[in-house]
Amino acid sequence: MKKQNDHDSLCYMKGFQRLIFLSILGTYLVILAGAVVRGTGSGLGCPDWPTCFGQWVPPTDISELPANYKEIYKISGKTIADFDPFKTWTEYINRLLGVVLGFLIVLLFGKSFKVRSYDSNIPWFCGGLLFLILVQGGIGALVVSTHLKPFLITIHMLLAVLLLFGLLYLRKYCHDLQNTALVQKIDAKALRITKILVGLTFFQVMLGTQVRQQVDHYIRDTFQATHETIIGFLGSVFYVHRTFSLVIIALFIYLMVYLQKNHLNRGAFFTSFFAFLCVMGNVATGIMLNYFGFPTNAQPPHLFLGVLTLGLLYSLFLNLKGSLLED
Repeated sequence: MKKQNDHDSLCYMKGFQRLIFLSILGTYLVILAGAVVRGTGSGLGCPDWPTCFGQWVPPTDISELPANYKEIYKISGKTIADFDPFKTWTEYINRLLGVVLGFLIVLLFGKSFKVRSYDSNIPWFCGGLLFLILVQGGIGALVVSTHLKPFLITIHMLLAVLLLFGLLYLRKYCHDLQNTALVQKIDAKALRITKILVGLTFFQVMLGTQVRQQVDHYIRDTFQATHETIIGFLGSVFYVHRTFSLVIIALFIYLMVYLQKNHLNRGAFFTSFFAFLCVMGNVATGIMLNYFGFPTNAQPPHLFLGVLTLGLLYSLFLNLKGSLLED
């Protein structure tokens, strides 16, 4: 009987870990979709929430809307733009992905009770993730109802990053619960460098959100600038953000050289190398934004690659930290 219970518990944990992985993947997809929405200016493609133009499946043609739809769907007293099916469905797909992620987190919370024999804190942790995704949904509704207030969009994105961090931590914690006999040698220097990189990259992402707020203000809200002239309107935050990337690149190179010389953890080197490629991709899209008129198609990959780098660095930090059970 005990062997059967152990087998069932192991199966539950494996299924639970697969669900964590799907939730991490879903979070990345939601962040990418959100980046596309913001980069293409599709945030008001659906002017109401949770429906879209009062429908659960949005229209594909203006003929499906009443003649006075602009008056009906005013937001904060402001008339919405002309109906654009691309922007409407871009925002709608973003919402659908958010709903799917929400269901995954609900399912994760439900299944956490089946693995509480490993650790009684797991349901509480998953309950925190569920609360976070509910707050995220509420902020998403506020974003629409306040006519895309830039600071709310920033909070919306940051909550997604926190959710990602929580899921990555939970994945590593569950892995450690099943591998208590394995003792990983901790490389204190690599851990310290990675910790600094996580902090610096998070700060860089924060600077990027501030730059994006300025862009929204000058182009969308006050109409003082266009995509071609926006660089001239951006303040010191933009130049700090642009220059700060050099600090991160230098620290990445230092970390990779150190890991290459230290053969104790080859996996750490490859993770850092992949994260470095993401950083260079982020720099490339940043150059496009700076020198080629702030093109719309460069904005989504710029934001997404920054968050992907942050996720990879945090995963690297957790792996270098050793067992989380000792915290």
